[in-house]
This record gives sequence, C-alpha cells and structure tokens, in this order.
Amino acid sequence: MKNFTNAPRQRALQLAAALVLAWPLTGLALDQGEQNGVAYATGGVGQDESSILRSMAKDYNLRVLAAGKSGEYVADVKVGIYDSQGKPALSLVTQGPYLLARLPPGRYRVDAEYGQARQSRQVQVPSSGGAEVSFYF
Repeated sequence: MKNFTNAPRQRALQLAAALVLAWPLTGLALDQGEQNGVAYATGGVGQDESSILRSMAKDYNLRVLAAGKSGEYVADVKVGIYDSQGKPALSLVTQGPYLLARLPPGRYRVDAEYGQARQSRQVQVPSSGGAEVSFYF
C-alpha cells in the first residue's frame, strides 16, 4: 500500500484560509507609507475603509478630514503639510476623505487643494494626544 501524505491538501487548505482572511481587505484603496520620516495613512472610501481608518487614528497625532460643503466626503485632495520653517513634511494626494499623519510635536501649516479650491489651516500638534483639521470644499 502506498503512503500518501496530506501535504498538498494541507497547503491547499492553508492557501484557502489565507485568501478568506485577506478577502475583506481586497479592493481597499488605503495608502500607507512614510515620507520625510512622517508615517501616514489615507483612504476611507466606503464603510469598511472608514472603520479601518477610524480604528487606526489613535496611532497618529494629526487627523485630516476632507468633505464637500454639503458634508459628502471627497477624495483626491492634494495635501501639503509644512513645518514652522516652511519645510515640507508631507505632500500627497488623498485616497479618500481621511489623512492620518504621525508628526513631531510642533506648529504646522496644512494646505489642501480640491478642484480649483485651495485652503490652509494652522495646527499645533501636541506632544501627547492629537490634533484634527477639517476642510470643506
């Protein structure tokens, strides 16, 4: 009698389990990275992404929200964050209405551009806790 192992079947089951676990994250437009030593995450399109980003917010000390004047969330907002000397800390296009950043404590200028509209906000990022900035276009 031949000795058949279950190795191929086990590998197939492991692959299936990995796919099932990853399935909820497929199609998400979350963008995470680091620029100039500043960690960031952006996204929030749809209920799943919004929930994920809201749960991640505690790990970042600057939270930026972009929405239309009537309250609908917007994406593809050009955001630039500059330190008190005007040096760029972060520059990107959002993948959704939320942008989270982990910055050194200090004073920053946050510029946002959506379509033809441009806005700026000054924000103080504290050494503990966080700061929030909202833009309505």
